[in-house]
Amino acid sequence: MGDRVSISFKNGREESVALFHHWGGMEFVEIAREYVQQLPQGWTMPIDRREPQTVMVDFIRHITQDMDQVKSSLYLGATPDDGDNSDNGHHVIDLAAI
Repeated sequence: MGDRVSISFKNGREESVALFHHWGGMEFVEIAREYVQQLPQGWTMPIDRREPQTVMVDFIRHITQDMDQVKSSLYLGATPDDGDNSDNGHHVIDLAAI
């Protein structure tokens, strides 16, 4: 049971770790894409340069900011094969394309 999915962020050759969500489904992928569209662009800070690892950390902050404690079905893996995304697969969000 679940609506398993995973995402990672990519920019050029650099890719973040994978974020798995047991109950996220395709809605989780859309939330990530919408989040990226709101990111600032520039060259001063890593988030402005859309560095994938920094974007992942900020995305986790974004989706958990209203939680006192993260008691959900979120977990990280070094690669898309390190967890279960069997329902909806793994989705790479290209930061350079958005």
